[in-house]
Amino acid sequence: MLRRMLSYLTLQIEPTRECNLNCKICMRRHLERKGCYLSLEQFKHILDAYHFRFVGLHGWGEPLLNPELFEMLRYAKSRGITTNLTTNGILVEEHVGDILDAGVNDIAFGIYHMEFLDRFRSGLEKLLTERARRRMRIPRTYFDITVYRDNRDEIIKLIETAIELDVDAVILHRLFNIYGVDEGIEYITGEEEERLFREVRALSKDKRYRVYLPRRHTLPCIYVKRSIYVSCDGDVTPCCYLVNDSLGNALNDNFKAIMSARTEFIREMHMHPVCSKCIW
Repeated sequence: MLRRMLSYLTLQIEPTRECNLNCKICMRRHLERKGCYLSLEQFKHILDAYHFRFVGLHGWGEPLLNPELFEMLRYAKSRGITTNLTTNGILVEEHVGDILDAGVNDIAFGIYHMEFLDRFRSGLEKLLTERARRRMRIPRTYFDITVYRDNRDEIIKLIETAIELDVDAVILHRLFNIYGVDEGIEYITGEEEERLFREVRALSKDKRYRVYLPRRHTLPCIYVKRSIYVSCDGDVTPCCYLVNDSLGNALNDNFKAIMSARTEFIREMHMHPVCSKCIW
């Protein structure tokens, strides 16, 4: 029963909490522990023990800083596991061959301002060119755009740029700011969001281009129900934003007990001080 349930969950796993940026919208700057790396052996242990079918490598660091990342991706691929990777894109250019050879299914480029695109545009273009040269269909590429007040007027341009670059699709999500990521950083109002999403839908329809909009937030949270998060030190939490809500450790603890704690968390989620306020 446990094995069957895990096969339908996405394992979100953090290769490292080290990063080559310090983005103002990122929660990482407020986390106490930053300098940890998940090892290949630890990654294998988790995959071998718990039989996930979908693995997303991301967290509060830049995954491409982990020197064993591509071995992790290849190992997951050898197990028939679908993989995706989220990156700030800066190191992609020097790893185009590694990314394609590893067979990663999806790669998302985190972006929140037009000016940020200049940091990874060359790498993205080389990745797309080499993917076409090899006649590969993967990795599918995405712009993963965090929406907040300061970039509200850039969203349409970012999507249009993704279309021009032949990026496969765009994902929009709301700023998570319950902890207060930085002074003056805030999300747009409900009315502003409605207008923006209306513009986005019109552009998507006109260009016949896929844009994934964030869902209306409900409790229990669909993201918590469909995934499980493991930090770079093996700590299991219900969500990447709940770094202090440990359900156990995937490297040391009984996973049935962890999943039981997860079930209890989901049952009581509506009373949680963060989840009850979350709009993500």
